Amino acid sequence: MHYSENEYIQLCKSKLEVKFSFGNGQGYTEKDLELLSTYIEENVGVYISLSTLKRLWKNQFKKGPQLATLNALANALDYSDWQDFKLNNKKQVDGSKPVTSSSNRVSVSLKFRILALGIVCLIAIIALNQSQGIRIEGPVVFKADKTLSKGVPNTFIFTYDVSQVKADSFFIQQSWNGWRRERIDPKKSVYTSIYYESGFHRAKLYANDNIIAKAPVHILSDGWEAHAYYNESDDRFVNFGEEEITLDGNLRLPVELLKSKNIDTRKVFQTRVSNSQVFNLSSDNFSFRTRVKSDQVLNSNCPWLTVLIVTEEHIFTVTLVQKGCENFAGYKLGEISKRGDDNDLSKLGQQVYDFQEIGIDVRDKHAEILINGERAYTEEFKQNFGEIVGLTYVFEGTGTIDFARLLDPAGTVVFEDDFNRLP
Repeated sequence: MHYSENEYIQLCKSKLEVKFSFGNGQGYTEKDLELLSTYIEENVGVYISLSTLKRLWKNQFKKGPQLATLNALANALDYSDWQDFKLNNKKQVDGSKPVTSSSNRVSVSLKFRILALGIVCLIAIIALNQSQGIRIEGPVVFKADKTLSKGVPNTFIFTYDVSQVKADSFFIQQSWNGWRRERIDPKKSVYTSIYYESGFHRAKLYANDNIIAKAPVHILSDGWEAHAYYNESDDRFVNFGEEEITLDGNLRLPVELLKSKNIDTRKVFQTRVSNSQVFNLSSDNFSFRTRVKSDQVLNSNCPWLTVLIVTEEHIFTVTLVQKGCENFAGYKLGEISKRGDDNDLSKLGQQVYDFQEIGIDVRDKHAEILINGERAYTEEFKQNFGEIVGLTYVFEGTGTIDFARLLDPAGTVVFEDDFNRLP
C-alpha cells in the first residue's frame, strides 16, 4: 500500500512547513507563502504565484496542481523532481525504508540557472517538458539596454521575440520581486520599464508561470544608496539619496533623519544600504571585511542584520542575529545555503547592538566566514558565480557601518570605504 497522490502532496506541504518554519509551528501565514514563492523563484528558477500556493495550502485544486508546480516544490526540498520525491517517501506496509532514487541530487540552483550575458538564445527543452501549456519551437530573444550609464531612476528598454513560443500569456519581471511583473504583447518586440534602485537585477521573461529567459540589468550607483521600507515587496520605499548619511566616520541613518522622512519606528521596518559597481573581481577569489552593528530603533526581541556580496549569478550572504536567536541565523556561500533552524549556526549569534567584524575569504571556491577574526564556518562550492558587482547591507530597523573593504587574492585593496569624509 502506498500514499495516494493527494497524500504525497500533503506530505510535501508538511515537509516544506518544517523546512521553512511556517508560522513558528502554528500554521502557515500569507507571508510564509510569499517567502516560499520567492525562494523557489530564486533557487529553482520557476515562479509559483502566491494565489497558486494559497489554493494548494487550502486544498482548493479540483484536478490537482500542475506537474510543473509539484516539481518545483520537490526541488525546494532538494529532490530532483516530483517523481524523485515520491520514490523517496514511499509508505509500505512492511515498514521498509524509503526507496532511494537513482537520480543524483543535483543542486537546484545549478540545475535551473539560466542567466546569460547578452541575448538569451535557445532555452533547454528538458526544462520546458516540466511545464504544461508551453511549447517552444525556435529561439527566444531577450535583452536589455539602459538609457543612463549610471544612477536612478533609469529606464531599461527590453527587446524580446517570443514568436516561436506557444503560451497563453507572457510577462516581463524586473527582478526577483514578483510584484514587479508586467504583461507584454507577444506580437510586439519592445517593452520599457523604470528601475528606481541601483544594483544587479535579473530581469525575467515568462511564458505563463514559467521563466523562459533571463537578462542581466546592472545599474551602477553613485556611491552608497540607502532606502527604508516596511515590506520588501513594496517599491514605494523611502529614499535617502540627497541626505547626508556618513557621520563621524560611519555610515548610518540617525533617528532625526528617520523622523524627518516620516518613518514610523513603532512599526517593523527594514533599511537597505547598497553600492553597485564594476569591481573587476572574481567571486571565486576575494576577501571581504566589514565592521557593522544594528541600531536600537525598534523594540525587537531578535534583531538581525545581513551582509550581501552581489555577484553576476547570485549572492553570498551572512546573517548575524542577537545571541539567543540563532534559529534565525544563516549564510550562503556559493550554491551552499545553511539556515539556523536545521544547522548549528551558534557562531552567528552575537551582540548585534555592538560592532561586529564580518569577513568572507574565498580561494578557488573554498570559502570561509570569519567573525571578529575567528574562523566560524567553511564550505567548498562548485558553481561559477561570475564577478562581484555589488555590496549590500540589510538591517531590521537601521544599522551602522564602520568600514567596508574588498581585496583581491594578492591582498591588494580593490575597494575600500571608511566613511571618513573631508569637510
